Amino acid sequence: MARRGNPKPFQRTDRIGELVREIVASELERIGDERLDLVTVTAVKVDGSLERADVFYSAFTAQAEDRMEEVEEALEEVRWPIQQVVNRQVRARRTPQIRFRVDDVLNEGVRIEEILHDIAGDAPAGAAGGAPGGPVEPGDGGATDEQGESR
Repeated sequence: MARRGNPKPFQRTDRIGELVREIVASELERIGDERLDLVTVTAVKVDGSLERADVFYSAFTAQAEDRMEEVEEALEEVRWPIQQVVNRQVRARRTPQIRFRVDDVLNEGVRIEEILHDIAGDAPAGAAGGAPGGPVEPGDGGATDEQGESR
């Protein structure tokens, strides 16, 4: 008789990806390279065959200081030592080879926020101008009678 239980909530690639993310993040912190300060591992996407793991990272400070090339160079230098740690700690028949990729999602989100802010005319949220929830004029309770006159 076959045992039927709940299906696993996550795919194997998701579990391995999360494990790789944790390993890479802790190794980057342990290595302590100044060029990698404030580099955040945001996600890891493992392909179905477990051959590759794209490690997505963000580095807002380095980007603001125009040091992204330094960060990319430092990540490439530490890729192999980190790969060796991943190989030791991931218990799988095949261990994915890591590749570092810039996470553009966060940058695109910031850019969209800036565009929306510009479109709004730099008006703070909830400002007057007929917007719902805007301030009510003194003496105006907002209620009107049947003819549309203020009460």
